[in-house]
Amino acid sequence: MSESNSTETPSQPAPSSSPTQVPPPGRPPFVGVLIAVFVLSVVYVGYSFFNPKSMAQWKWAAAVDAMEKDDIDQAKLLAEEALAWDPENAELRLHIAEMHYRQEETTEARKQIEEAIALGKNDPAVITQAGFLLSRMGQHDGAMLLSKRLVDIAEKEKTIHLHQALNQRAYSIAMAAADEAATPEQIAEGMKDIELAIEYYGDDASYIDTRGYLKVFAGDLKGAVKDLDAAIKFYEDQRSELLAKLKPEEVENMPSGVAFIDNRLKQVLSVLYSHRALAHEKLGNEKEAKQDHDLAESYGLDRKRGIW
Repeated sequence: MSESNSTETPSQPAPSSSPTQVPPPGRPPFVGVLIAVFVLSVVYVGYSFFNPKSMAQWKWAAAVDAMEKDDIDQAKLLAEEALAWDPENAELRLHIAEMHYRQEETTEARKQIEEAIALGKNDPAVITQAGFLLSRMGQHDGAMLLSKRLVDIAEKEKTIHLHQALNQRAYSIAMAAADEAATPEQIAEGMKDIELAIEYYGDDASYIDTRGYLKVFAGDLKGAVKDLDAAIKFYEDQRSELLAKLKPEEVENMPSGVAFIDNRLKQVLSVLYSHRALAHEKLGNEKEAKQDHDLAESYGLDRKRGIW
């Protein structure tokens, strides 16, 4: 019978004592903490990978991969999906503008640039990148307006160094002059900007290049060659020092980090050689001009890809 249905009388002897039943051990308190940490980690990882910004980055990376495979339709589709995930991302819109520019879809590229500028407000990186893209597109009036805005931001908001903004404005004028879209007055203003930038920051090689490039259009061709010689020497010396550290067997098969830096240096040099080629061409130095032009091409000069 069950214990609950049994009866006892006072005359019955008391039941014999039995060992005390020990309750099952409780779960150690730290186990609950571990479970909570695990759950929070899963939630965090899930959010990290599947939040709108991360999804947009993933979609854009897939779009870049499609572009590299020349699947442009798929790239555009993925770019639109990226925008749907993160429509207020100014940097993403500039990337998409770049994609349209490379496909010679300038209207769509300009639309994305304008959206990026509106979203980025006075972000110096957005203004700089948008201005450079407009210059490459040949839309120099817009580019030069943005470069003026950049100087204004430097003076009032101080979110970019003034010497950087002055160099950017001077270089935007030089790029316009290269397309015969800058007036002599604008070129003179550009010269003032770059001289002031050098006064503030010193003889930075990229600033010396800007000055040399502007001198080409200002008519100071010998001065241009002198500046461009100095800028080229600086970056060639940097590259020589980099390659000198390699073992003989690494020269043809560079470590990835070294290869990356070397490629960036060659891209910079390609632009500088193209500037000096133009100066030599205007001086009538045909041999030197061709030599520099060939070097620029071999190092990757490409306006569409932004090596310009």
